[in-house]
Amino acid sequence: MKGKIVEWYDEKGYGFIAVANQERRIFLHVSELKHKHLRPAPNDRVSFDICEDERKRLRAVNASMISMKSFPLTVLFGGSFLVFACVSPLVLHRHLFFIPLYLVLSLFTWLMYAWDKEAAEKGQWRTAENSLHFLSLAGGWPGALLAQQQLRHKSRKQPFKTILWLTILVNIIVFFWSFTASGSEIIQQVTSLLLNP
Repeated sequence: MKGKIVEWYDEKGYGFIAVANQERRIFLHVSELKHKHLRPAPNDRVSFDICEDERKRLRAVNASMISMKSFPLTVLFGGSFLVFACVSPLVLHRHLFFIPLYLVLSLFTWLMYAWDKEAAEKGQWRTAENSLHFLSLAGGWPGALLAQQQLRHKSRKQPFKTILWLTILVNIIVFFWSFTASGSEIIQQVTSLLLNP
């Protein structure tokens, strides 16, 4: 059977599915999801088997996220850019530091999103949104896009999403500018200052 999640309480780990031409909503617990590392959200489509519990309530079992069978465009975009950012310095023989920069920052940014999500669920101290935006601006945005999709954290919040995409745009512009004559010269000056203070 297929349906759409109409309510989801992430901190409690359950929600309800609506099925076309059926009035009763179906209870879904996160333990019934095949991909347990992926958290559902309202409007996600799911396929599932159905059963009744001891109190005759409809319950979804063996559930899987239909939308998770293919990578969303944002993740493909981030992954493609990450590959390009790592290959282009090798091909052009310039700015090799971009390779570890993007890889390490993407991993670190993903971990910061995961840590912030866990802190939010436990009511603990949170990571400042400005810090997450700074990491994206510095080059960790592929990890941010992956974290938003995998963890379902800050994936719908505004103006957070708009600011995130602005940081992505600025980072990409600076990346391509760094391969121009003026950009390359400034990058070399900054690199020499950092390596030879």
